[in-house]
Formats: sequence, structure tokens, C-alpha cells
Amino acid sequence: PYPMDQAIDGRTAAALALSACVIVRQGACSAALKGAREMLSCVLVNYSRVLGFERSDCSFVSPLTMMRSDAPPNFWEREYAEVSVRSQEMTVAPPALHGYGNSGAFQEASESWERPSVPTGPSLGDGRACRPTGGKPDWYRMISDKDSKATKQDGVRSKIYESPVQDEEVCKVTNDMGSDYGRSAARAVNVQGACLARDLNYTDYLQLDKVLNAQTTQSGKWDEEQHDELLFIIIHQTYELWFKQILYELDSVADMFASENSFLRGSQVSDSGLRLGRVVKILRILVQQFDILETMDAQAFHDFRDFLAPASGFQSKQFRLLENTLGLRKEQRIQHSGCPYFQHLREEDQEDVVMREEKPTLLSHVGTWLESVLERACGDEGFDFAEYMRKAIRQAAEHDRRAMDKFRARRGPEEERKQRAELEKKLEAHLRLFSPEEHARLLASGIRQLSFKATMSCVMVHSFRAEPAMAPIHTLLSHLVEMDELLAQWRHRHSLIVLRMLGSKSGTGGSSGHAYLTQVMARSRIFIDLCHAMHYLLPHHALPALPPSVHRRVSSLP
Repeated sequence: PYPMDQAIDGRTAAALALSACVIVRQGACSAALKGAREMLSCVLVNYSRVLGFERSDCSFVSPLTMMRSDAPPNFWEREYAEVSVRSQEMTVAPPALHGYGNSGAFQEASESWERPSVPTGPSLGDGRACRPTGGKPDWYRMISDKDSKATKQDGVRSKIYESPVQDEEVCKVTNDMGSDYGRSAARAVNVQGACLARDLNYTDYLQLDKVLNAQTTQSGKWDEEQHDELLFIIIHQTYELWFKQILYELDSVADMFASENSFLRGSQVSDSGLRLGRVVKILRILVQQFDILETMDAQAFHDFRDFLAPASGFQSKQFRLLENTLGLRKEQRIQHSGCPYFQHLREEDQEDVVMREEKPTLLSHVGTWLESVLERACGDEGFDFAEYMRKAIRQAAEHDRRAMDKFRARRGPEEERKQRAELEKKLEAHLRLFSPEEHARLLASGIRQLSFKATMSCVMVHSFRAEPAMAPIHTLLSHLVEMDELLAQWRHRHSLIVLRMLGSKSGTGGSSGHAYLTQVMARSRIFIDLCHAMHYLLPHHALPALPPSVHRRVSSLP
């Protein structure tokens, strides 16, 4: 630690501040350091001008480092901190010191500080004193004084260099700071302009006049209005609004997967996990909404159902977009009425749904990304994770054989033979899972969708999920499995409520009703390969140690 109770020259102060910034920037791949980087960036952006810092000039003398070590916490008071910076028109007024403000802690800290006997203000480090300020620093003199290019520290003159910093990483950091500063200034202007341009209120912001008048009962339009039809409409409108939010989140995650050469960085893995976790929460709500719909009696549903034909939930554009975005394949769909699923949609909706079907899916993005995770973990030295697992499987089988030998006397010959035969059968099946040729056969038959390399990556993530760098990847994969399970639950609840309300009647859209929904439910899993990967796992104690170089790379992913 640098002795901050002493004055230091400008170049040293710049090196200390920017070195910390570079370190945190380079460590931003860790979710734990993301907040630290954001906090440090905010501090440097807000106070760089007050500190006299310019991107191309490190010849400043930091006023903070030249203050007396016994300076009181109330030196941040606005009335003493407003200064004109480097003859610019902008006035910089730092906010109250974090944690104090006008609180009792601030007042107590201020009162406990003992004022100096001679109120001349803090020293500038070269024998000169600030103007009398009651013990508070003279900001203007500290920042704008340019009479001397040197300071004294403990009687030794230390030159302040004027040459710009040439380090590429430091320049990138300072450029980012300048960009953030400009964006912050522009946003402040836009906020003020928006507040002055219109009188926004809650009703107008949410457009409630449109939303609350968008429920038109068909029974009331053509006959006597049935009470439960309004509930039916609101439930389905709520579904569509949540579908819109889910699509918004999934599109943002897909965009992150498509960037950076299909390899998510630390912050992107964290953001993707958060957004997929949000989708999981929304899907839980969608499943729970059936509890409300089930409060409607079957007879009450029949009172208005005939007015709804030929409208059907099968015609939901957003739900079809959701399926295609996740990665539901054409061969998984079940046709009814002798035509493809998209032909049941409105003509203006069909093109969007078909175009989404042709785009890369979230499943394909995840598969490509998992392959890159395995490649980075194995490195260029040719580490074969599949062979590593095969050796671990054979070793575990050998331990089982030795255990059987130890207790052979307690079993009869026939039971011994059966147990050994079962062990060898399981060993062969487990080893076959780690065969690229066998996996290619599963891909060709449609049983698997993820490549062999992506599957091995998934096995590695689950096997070493305790590694801090693997934890966010494991969380992201777990969210994908939860999404798939909740969609299956949603389809199941839909099928059950149709059976409860309609029995074996056909649907208003022309499907066979409950029978059709049951078939769809059995064939609509999308991320099932992430579940199949659990078959490949071994108990943690059966995994041998990774080579040191591989372990270092695994610990530093992604």
C-alpha cells in the first residue's frame, strides 16, 4: 500500500489509479469483480475532472493525495467543493461522501474532528498553504495552480512529468472513461428534455385506456354476455404479454451468443444467466395461471365456447415464435387438418414465423458455445476429456471388482456370476457413451441434437461445477433445463384442463383436443440433451485430478 498520508506527484497518482482500473478491467470476466469494475469506473468518471485528470495528460497533482491525513469527512460539502476545472465552463460539484451525506454518522464524524489551531487550510506539500477555509481544502488552488512543475515531499523535490501515458490498456481504460462521461452528460440532457417536454402520468405511460378496453366478449357482442368469458380473455391476454417478454429476453440472450465469436465472456454469461432465470420465473407464473382458469366451471365454459370458433390457441403467433426461437424442430411437430402448423396462422403472421424457423436457434447457439468452452479448457496440448472419462470409468469398475472379491465368500457362485456380468454390461454401456462413433449414430437417428464435443463440454461443466469459473455456466445450463421442464408442465396443464372442461371433444381450431395435446407434449422437449448428459456423470470421488495446466484453464473459464 502506498503511504497515502504523504503528498505524491501526479504521475505516481495516475499510475496508482489507472493500475487499479486495469487490474479490475482485466478481471472483469469474474462475476465477483464485475461490480468492482463498475464502481471503480463510476468513481473515476465522476471525479477525474475534479482530480485534474485528463486522458492525454498525467501532469496533475491530485488534490486528494495532498490533503492532510487528519482532514475531516465534511471536506466534500458542496459549498466548498464547487470549482471551475481547467478554465472550462463546467462546474464540478462532487456529491456527499458515500455513507455520510446528511446522516447522523456524518455529523458525528464532523464534530469529532479536531480543528487545527491555525485555520490556514491544508498544505500543498511544498510549504505553501491554502487560503483560510476553516480546515477545508482550497480546491481551486489545488487544481488550477500551475506556477510550479514540482512538489516537495519530505524535503525532496519530485518532478512531475508531462509526457502522456503510452500503455495501450491504460489508454483504452481512459477512452472508456471519456466515452462513459460523454454518455452520462448526454443522458442527463435527455432526461431533463423529456421531463420538460411532456406531462407523463401513470395511465398514459401504461396506455391503460387501450389495455383496459381491449376485452370484448363475443357472447356479449352476439348474445347475452356470459360472466366467465372476461376471465378467459384476460388469462389469454396475460399469456400473450408474458410471451412477448419471454421473446424479448431470449432474443437478447441469442444476440449475446451470436457475438464475440460465439464465446460468452464473464459478464455475458452472468447476464445471460440472469435473463434466462427471469424467463424461468415467468414460466412458473404461466403454469400457475391455470389455477385461476380452473376456477371456471365446465358448464360456464360451454356457455360461451361456441361463440369462439374457429379461433384457437393454436393460432398464437408468439407461442410459435417462442418454440422456433428455442429450437423446436419441424419433425417434432404434429400436423392436424392436413397442413403445416404455420398455415393455421393469419397470413400476415406466417412469414415472421417461418423466417424465425430459419434463423439459428438458442439450442444451436448453446451447442456452439459449449464446444468452444471445451476447446478452451483442453487447450492446444491435445487433452482428450472423453479419454479422461473413459479411464475414470475403468478405474471405478476395477474398484467394484476388488470389492466383489473381498466379499466373495458371502455370496454363492451363481449370484457372483450375475453381479459380475451386470458390472461388465454397465461398464460397456458407459464406455460407449464416450465414443464419437456411437454419438454420431445417435445424431443420425435423431436421438441426440448436440454434437459429441458439446456433450462432453456439458459433462465437464457438471463434473467440475464446484470450480468458481464453472458455476455461472452450470447455472445457465440449469436454467435451460428448467425452461424446458416448465414448458412441458405448461403443455401438461393445458392438456389436463382441456380434458377437464371438454372431455374428448375436438378443439375449436379443428384439432382432436386432448388427444392431440397429449401427443404434442410427448414430442416437444427441446433441451433434452442437457438432461441426457447426466447419464455420463461419475460420482465426484471417482474423478481423478485434472492435469495442472487443464485445471488452470478450467479455473479461469470463460
